Amino acid sequence: MKVFRRLSPRLQKISLNSVLAIGIFDGCHLGHQKILKKLLARSRQLGVAAGLMTFSPHPDRVLNRKRISLIQTPQQKLKYLEKAGLDYCLILSLERDLAFLPGEEFAREILKKALGIQEVVVGQNFRFGHNRRCGVRELKAFGRRYGFRVSLIKPLGRDGQPISSSLIRQFLHKGRVELAGRLLGRPYEISGRIIRGRGFGRRLGFPTINLETANEILPPGVFLALVIINKETYPAVVNIGFRPTLGDRQTSVEAHLLDFSGQLYGQSVSLQLLRKLRSERKFPTLEALQEQIGRDVARANKYFQTGLGFLRLS
Repeated sequence: MKVFRRLSPRLQKISLNSVLAIGIFDGCHLGHQKILKKLLARSRQLGVAAGLMTFSPHPDRVLNRKRISLIQTPQQKLKYLEKAGLDYCLILSLERDLAFLPGEEFAREILKKALGIQEVVVGQNFRFGHNRRCGVRELKAFGRRYGFRVSLIKPLGRDGQPISSSLIRQFLHKGRVELAGRLLGRPYEISGRIIRGRGFGRRLGFPTINLETANEILPPGVFLALVIINKETYPAVVNIGFRPTLGDRQTSVEAHLLDFSGQLYGQSVSLQLLRKLRSERKFPTLEALQEQIGRDVARANKYFQTGLGFLRLS
């Protein structure tokens, strides 16, 4: 997948007559996946490239000055899109000129003249143009005027509510990783690099890897997880939080890998959070903390030994 950060003749060589999806796609959740599935199906039918136009930073940060925590890092998002099979991704910065561009001008100057697309695939709630004044009805009208088709994808629901990035963020901020995973269609993932910690886990008999990460959402709690290092997958117990018993003030991410020993400093790692074991809390003594970690590890061993989903967690 080729990645572009501005409009250019080099981009147009790929985008000309292509099929294009437009949106933020933060999290690439099940609703986004439905759009991508349609995008790829249409590109195969027409024998043309499949692309995505997205924006960075998040429009709400720029236009509405909202504090939005992203579900994925930019690298995670691009990795997912490439794995999905896209041919190109255009990441546009919402500079002043683009943010104030009227909807019709966006359709004429960018979609048709600069990119030369023949079809756009968008969700039903898609909005564009200055102050988001235009929607799908206007996009279809501009398409008829300037010569591109519009494929509309209806919203996808799960458990009686529409799937959205904002709902997934709410679940993650509360540590409800299972609910978030249902909407994502896969476990929530934190990626980064293994760094040296303070060694408390090893002193307690449960050595951990400590993660330096660019992920903006760090769900609080103790979790069952899968840890991926060098394409190898290890079951683990992950603690995310302030480690109140130890008096820390900064959020840390650490994982105890079950039945593993070795040095991993500097390695790239991904944590897939499966289920929440418990909330983080302060223990009166290190011995009490050590006993609780032992119980957490025992439950994790039982969970992974009996198969995912067979252990009922209270």
